[in-house]
Parts: sequence; structure tokens; C-alpha cells
Amino acid sequence: MASLRTRLIVLPTAILLLGLIATIGFSVWLGRLRVQAETASGMRLATVLVRAELADIAGDARPGPILARLETALPSVRHVDLLIMPAPDLLAFGETLFVKGDAATVPRFFVRLLASPTTALSFPILRAGSVYGTVILMPNPLDEMWEIWGELRFLAALLAALALTITAILVALVHFALAPISDLAEALDQLERGRFDIALAPIRVRELRRIGARFDSLARSLGRLNEDNHRLIDKLMSLQEEERKELAHELHDAFGPALFAIRADVAGILRALRGPAPVSPAIAERARAIAGLTDGIQGITTRLLERLRPLVLDELGLDAALDQVFTAWQSRYPELRCTLEIEPVALGRADEALALTLYRAVQECLTNIVRHAGASALRVRLRALIAEDGGVRLLELTIADNGRGFAPDQRFGFGLLGIAERVRALGGRIETGRAAEGGALVRLTLPLGPAKEKTCPPPSC
Repeated sequence: MASLRTRLIVLPTAILLLGLIATIGFSVWLGRLRVQAETASGMRLATVLVRAELADIAGDARPGPILARLETALPSVRHVDLLIMPAPDLLAFGETLFVKGDAATVPRFFVRLLASPTTALSFPILRAGSVYGTVILMPNPLDEMWEIWGELRFLAALLAALALTITAILVALVHFALAPISDLAEALDQLERGRFDIALAPIRVRELRRIGARFDSLARSLGRLNEDNHRLIDKLMSLQEEERKELAHELHDAFGPALFAIRADVAGILRALRGPAPVSPAIAERARAIAGLTDGIQGITTRLLERLRPLVLDELGLDAALDQVFTAWQSRYPELRCTLEIEPVALGRADEALALTLYRAVQECLTNIVRHAGASALRVRLRALIAEDGGVRLLELTIADNGRGFAPDQRFGFGLLGIAERVRALGGRIETGRAAEGGALVRLTLPLGPAKEKTCPPPSC
């Protein structure tokens, strides 16, 4: 479908061309009438002159060549060719054919446009009852056609120049008039991409000035709403992490000792059952069942703690927490080949929010890969991007697999949206695309403060 700019330019230009064609066509029609009128007038004048001269010759008794005197006496008449043809018996005595008329070169197609049916006239040359020849009058409008052809060429050039000038002015006016619409469309694209700090340049077109003012007001309102939403999301995530942290500590502090006590009691019962006194086999079987249930509860508690709040992240740091996650996933899904690459310089001692964001991102991506990717291998790489000035550094986390990859129109689920909000809150960015392995790629780039050297006695480092 044609754009508004194209319509505003093409339609008037087409009307101008139609007007140009119609004007030239009307001029050709007028030229045809003009040729007919001029030719008829020339034929009438030539007829009167020829008859008068023939009457003079018929009554002239002077000796001499009659045809030569007639050729000299007959004047040239515009738009008419005069042909003096001697009688056949005079041709034998050397009389020649006389032709009077104008010659002009006109394009054939133009002649066909202006030409109309004409009739030649012939008059016998008589003297003393003898026929000396014939005067033939033939219409010849070529000179008139040549004048009309020149006039039409000038008119067509003038009209074409005028049409081009009007079209150029029209293009400039349309560009000037629609420039605010293009700016508005670009601003709407920026608004769709989440940039609410934009403002339109002052619009000079009165009909669009109100739209520009409303857009600026809308952008400011959306910006305020977006900031409020971000603050609310940050607060909710902070509260969620605090609740997870408290719940994890309660599970660890309450379930851990209780399960340890149950296992200790079960171990005591089993030792007592190995004594000399006879014991029912059912009691031993029940004790071993209690021990199995305790191990199951311990495993569930451990997994809940991993999901709620990885205590190893607070106690041993990000690298140990990621190692633990990969070990657990590799044991749970042995068919999935997991590769973890961590540059020691990338970590230093990352603060709690940064470490937790990276840990949650890896956790969420691993879950998505197992659920949706259909991958057989994944790779996680954590490295530092150090600025040339040695100042602020960036921490880059890359997660790639060889599965199906992202669909072209796929949108983030709540898990990745939550990661994106965490990354935004820390001033970083998240990118998704296709990995070199052919599957999905998720890349997080987060700002990291000045590097802190890890001090630990060998060989633990």
C-alpha cells in the first residue's frame, strides 16, 4: 500500500501530466482547424489569381513562350503549390514543368495528426482556341504545420518545465508538512522500546502541534509510571529475597537440628537392636524406614534451600555456589553435558546483590534449558571486561546451549523477566540471541566495582 507521502506527490503530479497531455491534445486539435482554414484560404486566393492570369493570357496576342510568361506572372501563394504542366505535344519541343511552392520538413507523425482530406484543382491554359497546358493547384500546408510544430514544442517545453517546478515545490512542501509525522513515528518507536525521556521538537504545523503536545505529555506520564513500576518491582523483589532468606534460615535452623536428632536416635535404636537380647525384626525394619524417610526429607529440604536462598552463596561465595549448582544438575540430568568456565579475576568479592543476580540467572536458564530447549549440552562462562583506564569493570555472564533456540516472536517468561528486572536494577543489560552451538544465547553484562584481590593461603586458591 502506497504511503501518504507518495499519494500526496503522485496524485497531483498525475493530474499535472493529464493536464499537460490535454493541453497539447487541444492545441493539436486547434492546429488541425488552423491548417484547414489556412489551406482553404490559400486555395481560394490561388484560384482567383490563376483565373485572372489565364484570362489575361487568353486575350494576349503577343508572341513568345506562353508558359514561361505565365510562370513569371503567377505569384507564390502560401499553403498552395502551383504546377504548370505543358500539353503533351509541347513537351516534345522542349517545354518543361514549372513548380511553385514552399518546402518545409515536419515529422511524419505530426503531419498525420494535422492533415485533412484535400482536393487539387486544375485549370486549362487556353489561347486562341488552343490548349497549351494545365495549371494545377495543390494544397501544401507543410509551412503552416512547421509553424504549429514549433509553437507546440515551445508550449510543451514550457508546460513540462512548469510541471517539474510545481512537482519540486510539491515535494518540498510535502516533506516539510510530513516531517513532524516522521519525527512522531520515530518517537513512538523509541517509546515502544522503553525510552520515555524523549521529547519532540516544536512542531510548526498547526494541525499537528496538539498531537505533539499530547505525545510529550504521554511520554512523561509513561515515564513516571515506568519509574513507579520499577520502584515497586525492586521493592517486591527485595521483600521476596528477604522472605526467602528468612525462610531459608528457619528451614536450615529448625529442620537441620531436628533431622539430625532423628537420625541420631535412629542410629541409637539400630545399635541397640544389635545387642544380645532378642529383638523383633519389625522394629529393625521400622527403624531403617525412619532413617530412609529422614534422608528423603533431608534431600527435599536441601533442594528447597537451593531454590529459596543458597546458603553456600553467603558462606563460600559465587564460584562455590555455581559449582554446587552444576554438580547437582549434572547428577540429576547425566545426559546433559554441562560446562562451567569462571575466570578467577572476574569474581573478586562480588557484593550480595550482584552475586545473587548471577546465581539466579544461571538457575533460571538451567531450568529453561531442561524444560524447553531439548539440548544435549550447555556452556556457562563468567568473565570480566576491564576498561582501558582500569576503572569501572564489567562482568559478563554467557549461557549458551545447542537446543532449539528462541523463536522469532518469543517473549520472555516470568523467570527471564525477573532476571531482566534484577539486571536493570543493577545498571546492566541482558541480551538474547542464537548461540554458536545453534541454540539459545543469554548474555548478561553487569557493572562491577574496582577489583578486590582475593587473599587466601595456598593451596586453597
